[in-house]
Amino acid sequence: MLSRVSYGMFYRLLMTPLLIIAGMGLQGLRAQHLPGNERVTLAGKQIAIADVFRSIWEQTGMQAFYNDEQLSSAEKIDVSFRNERLDQVLTTLLKKRRLTWYYREETFVILPVKDPPADAGKDEMMEKEVTITGTVTSQSDNTPIPVASIQIKGSQHGVHTDESGTFTLPVNGPTTLMIRSMGYDPKEITVSNKQPEHLKIRLTPAIKGLNEVLVIAYGTAIRRNLTGSVSRITAEDISQQPVANPLQAMQGRVTGLNIMQTSGLPGSDYKVELRGRNSISSGNNPFYIVDGVPFTATTLSWASDLGTSLGANMSSSPLNLINVADIESIDVLKDADATAIYGSRGANGVILITTKKGRKGPAGAHVSVYTGIGQVGHRVQYLNTQQYLQMRREAFANDGATPSATDYDMHWDSTRYTNWQREMIGGASRIMDAQANVSGGSEHAQFAMGAGYRRESTVYPGSFAYQKGAVSMRASFSTLDENKRGKALFSANYVTDRNQLPSTDLTVLSTVSPNAPRPYDENGVLNWEHGAFDNPYANLLKRYTMNSNNLLASAVLSYEVLPGLQVKTSMGYTRMQMNETQINPIISLNPSYDYASGYSLFADGNISSWIVEPQAIYEKKWQHGKHRSKLNVLAGLTFQQDWRSQRSFLGTGYTSDALLEDMTSAAVLTRLGVVNTQYRYNAAFGRINYILDERYILNLTGRRDGSSRFGPDNRFANFGAAGAAWIFSQEKWLKGLSPFLSFGKLRGSYGITGNDQITDYGYLDTYVVAPLYQDDRGLMASRLYNPAYSWEKNLKLEAGLELGFADDRVLFNVNWYYNRSSNQLVDYTLPGATGFPSIRRNLPALVSNTGYEFELVTTNISRGRFSWSSSLNLSMPRNKLVRFPGLQSSSYNAWYTEGQPLNVFKGAHLLGVDPKTGVYVFEDMNKDSAFTFPGDYTAVKKTGTLLYGGWQNSFQFRNWQLDVLFQYVKQNNFSYLYANVMPGMNANQPVSVLDRWQQPGVNTAIQQYTQSPGSPAGLAFAIAMASSDQMYNDASFIRLKNICLTYQLPAKWLKKCRLKNSQVFLQGQNVFTITRYPGIDPETAAQLETYPPLRSLILGLRFNFF
Repeated sequence: MLSRVSYGMFYRLLMTPLLIIAGMGLQGLRAQHLPGNERVTLAGKQIAIADVFRSIWEQTGMQAFYNDEQLSSAEKIDVSFRNERLDQVLTTLLKKRRLTWYYREETFVILPVKDPPADAGKDEMMEKEVTITGTVTSQSDNTPIPVASIQIKGSQHGVHTDESGTFTLPVNGPTTLMIRSMGYDPKEITVSNKQPEHLKIRLTPAIKGLNEVLVIAYGTAIRRNLTGSVSRITAEDISQQPVANPLQAMQGRVTGLNIMQTSGLPGSDYKVELRGRNSISSGNNPFYIVDGVPFTATTLSWASDLGTSLGANMSSSPLNLINVADIESIDVLKDADATAIYGSRGANGVILITTKKGRKGPAGAHVSVYTGIGQVGHRVQYLNTQQYLQMRREAFANDGATPSATDYDMHWDSTRYTNWQREMIGGASRIMDAQANVSGGSEHAQFAMGAGYRRESTVYPGSFAYQKGAVSMRASFSTLDENKRGKALFSANYVTDRNQLPSTDLTVLSTVSPNAPRPYDENGVLNWEHGAFDNPYANLLKRYTMNSNNLLASAVLSYEVLPGLQVKTSMGYTRMQMNETQINPIISLNPSYDYASGYSLFADGNISSWIVEPQAIYEKKWQHGKHRSKLNVLAGLTFQQDWRSQRSFLGTGYTSDALLEDMTSAAVLTRLGVVNTQYRYNAAFGRINYILDERYILNLTGRRDGSSRFGPDNRFANFGAAGAAWIFSQEKWLKGLSPFLSFGKLRGSYGITGNDQITDYGYLDTYVVAPLYQDDRGLMASRLYNPAYSWEKNLKLEAGLELGFADDRVLFNVNWYYNRSSNQLVDYTLPGATGFPSIRRNLPALVSNTGYEFELVTTNISRGRFSWSSSLNLSMPRNKLVRFPGLQSSSYNAWYTEGQPLNVFKGAHLLGVDPKTGVYVFEDMNKDSAFTFPGDYTAVKKTGTLLYGGWQNSFQFRNWQLDVLFQYVKQNNFSYLYANVMPGMNANQPVSVLDRWQQPGVNTAIQQYTQSPGSPAGLAFAIAMASSDQMYNDASFIRLKNICLTYQLPAKWLKKCRLKNSQVFLQGQNVFTITRYPGIDPETAAQLETYPPLRSLILGLRFNFF
């Protein structure tokens, strides 16, 4: 489906659902906040009851309102509580005194129990009191939820679940129960005298709720108390998409995070930017951490790094070596307050991946299996044979030439037609995924083990496929004392994958002449048409194979040495290996080129890393007068070391195709490159977090980094940030003024981070092996010594507003950020007389990134068995090169312009087609009456992403759930440019070229056909194709990224099979795209067609054994 996409269209599409959803969500009512799981230890005889309660409030940091007459100061009691829950302590103390309590707005209220009126109606007196029992569990994994609140709607009466998630509550007649727990969406159910004896209640984990517990740097935090900018993707979000890479599951879900696929081939790489591009030439990748262990962000294609591209996908993503089924959550840290504690490594944001852990309870197994197919969702319409030959004849006529004997396509069968696009990418991909895990444990020991396998083929002809296998193990232990002062957590994940692809992306072969000969002769042998035909099917024999694996292990040991003081050590190790082979058998080479032997390319490498981070954490809560304080102090050290080695070789002279994968069988083996590096990193870090009255929050972080990538004089640098938040909705003066406002928070942060994403040993003189000379080799200098360069500096400023309306049924967040990156590290071009192309140095260039981020989360409808919730996000980034001293005289002048984004194109400005000559004409930018280089190559066109976001909706009715995710992107990307070949040459073209110039006086968008690169039209096309703003056009799109329909199998069916919480699901991925981009896909837009993200349809089953 194609249509024009514009800013106006985007805004209309975004604002309409925003207004509808906000209006529906505001219809909700305010709800009461619920108590946390605080513990009380108190023992003594004949203690005044007032002193007992005073001690309780001091221990828990809570406060209460009650009448002094209710708790006589003269009464003395005996108490003995040892690490007991606060709600149970209060119930015990108040029950005998005919008092009750409830919790509202972070405060306990103690009231007398009201006796029913003596003149109650006859019907009410006849209401029979029944005792309701039940169990509250998580809908995601069926684990029990302790300390969940079960409250009778419209009253203050209720109970809490115990450690096993069970509760008992007496009720009179039909009653509505409100069930709430921190980290879960609230739920209401109606019970009656005929209610089953034991209720089974499942709560849905909160996706964007204020009580959601997020993973942050070196700890966790409740969303409402954050001073920084953090977004989260949950396991439930990931499970709704049939993906192999966690980055793909994050597209369209996180503000500020722009993720684009470079190819739709399985195992391919992704371009990831978190709040824009900060550095001109250094790395701009986020910092990935998996279970506390740093995870590499660089591509795994060693051969690509060494200058030789292997495989149809060109490069692969290292995050493929994470099993998405093992992921519990992904937390994205954005601003300085959230990332500065990681120092230079957090300059471009931080992505924390947390895997699933063992859970307490009887051992149970979870199995998930799905299978499906994928196909190309949109195809380009190319010329048929008659149109193609007409184009060729017209091109020769325009050039005043006639076809020669080597213009083979002009002599092939003019009645033959082959749709090469359908031949190359018209097949169906087969997808199969199976995952299984077992978990369980006791109070002091839990475990989890898992295994998974995935296979995904391509739409190419032939047997090409990506396969991945994974195993994992996690175990946690605690000491046997009641407070569990000592804890240990161990985790190990091993993933291996194998990717088999052609050596070239066959999508580019869609433009083979439609009248080309048959690919195989009568004997099933490749047809070369006597050397006149480069057979596309020969590429099926030129195979690329990649084998990689990753081991990631971590351990966390902690012990509470004193009340509130914990010491902890986090340790991790990871080793990633990769081997690549590309074979070119003799049988795949055109005989006319006189190849007598085959050849192969080989590459292998590995990265290994260890990290140790000892930490000390101090926590304290206290009450001073009417004020409550919470303090958290963290101090720690980091010791990290990485090793990286890689090499690549070219093997030639193979006389047998059977030996092509054996490097030792090559007649000649040429080393293309060898790299061995070591990286060391040490740091000291700290954080102070202070919360006053649950309203005023201050967060201070600092870090001192040391990196081996800098010279001895600049090896260390200091970074830090300050963040503050004010929850103004807690102010008493506001509560009465704004009855619909349930939550309001202002927050801001400012800090400095750095960037050390540069090459190792860059400050040293380096040498490479010189070419062979008189049968001998020497060394030659390859890089100049510069120990003076230092860290890039990133100043980050942010302000945010978070609002909740109608009992938080509507949550609205808006962020504004302003980041300035200075002291840029660049490779500065040197004069040729030096013998060196460049030297790495700092320049006073300044890059800014600013933008707005909006997020709206609503519960639109929640009535009975039907619910509807939505999440809408929008990011509007702006990047600018503020200054670059000496830019005009540097080699960077060809690429960058002050005052413009880094993602900008500089070149000629195409005015259109001259109606007199039928040839492209370009603007005379410097007005010298001549079109010349470089004076007229100064036109600027913004490229890259201008805005992006997503819209997610979730509908639930009884046992059915429907989840829908739309992704939208406003961008300028590579134009298709007629398959990078001039219209008129011997390559097929899209039918749009039929609207070409044919006679003087006619205005068209496409110039005349030509088959000669040296003709006026050929020269003009070369400029338009490689050096003009015609290279980029609008590649905006709106895509139905995912739709998932899930059916929860009835419990009565499952019980007979000893199953529980089992589901059948149907998923669609990349269902349809609205765009005006003329190529095959706007996301992977390129001058040459690229394998697009496939439209997939998946059917699967999840079930749990117990």
